[in-house]
Amino acid sequence: MEKSTATLPRRVYVQGLSERELEVLSLLTEGATNQDIAARLTVSLNTVKKHISNIFMKLDSPNRTHAAYLARKMGLVVE
Repeated sequence: MEKSTATLPRRVYVQGLSERELEVLSLLTEGATNQDIAARLTVSLNTVKKHISNIFMKLDSPNRTHAAYLARKMGLVVE
């Protein structure tokens, strides 16, 4: 029997993004700076930069503005 998408981890079918990358993307879409994101998620600035780099790669996005646009368009973030 085939698994429904409701039972699959979200990261499997949301552009390959991990839960943490989705959190970072949501904050990025709100206009948060890297420093803001690091503080809110209690991670290092380098960790945030790596997550953002991964997001850009997975969304095939050249910058924050485009990533935020795609996130909204694809319904990856709630406004």
